[in-house]
Amino acid sequence: MKSILLGMIALAAPVAAQAPDWNKAPVVSVTMTDDGFVPRNIPLRQGARYVLRITNRSDKGHNLTQKAFFDQARVLPRDQNKIGDGQVVLASGERMTVRLQAPVTRRGGTYQFSSTVLGDADKDYKGAFLIR
Repeated sequence: MKSILLGMIALAAPVAAQAPDWNKAPVVSVTMTDDGFVPRNIPLRQGARYVLRITNRSDKGHNLTQKAFFDQARVLPRDQNKIGDGQVVLASGERMTVRLQAPVTRRGGTYQFSSTVLGDADKDYKGAFLIR
């Protein structure tokens, strides 16, 4: 009887207590080129989990900077060290994966990001996370 009761308790445990399966999260790819980010606009569902893959195909280093977005998103703990002061910094040819849950605080909001590397402002090196 005791084992049946323990089995019923285990089945009744909330699904939220289980670790999320990041293999099922949609992959969002962002590429840094010599001319800017591709794509420039990245739609995300409020509170949804994503695997953000950022690749620098440019011949120089760039960063993707948006402090409020990274502060309000829930970044997987093992990926938090990849984001410093609200930015992902990549050298030429480098790639990085960040697993996160999109912010839930600004539905319909826009988080404009940019590269703050010298010379990128002249090229309009910008984009936006669009929360739906």
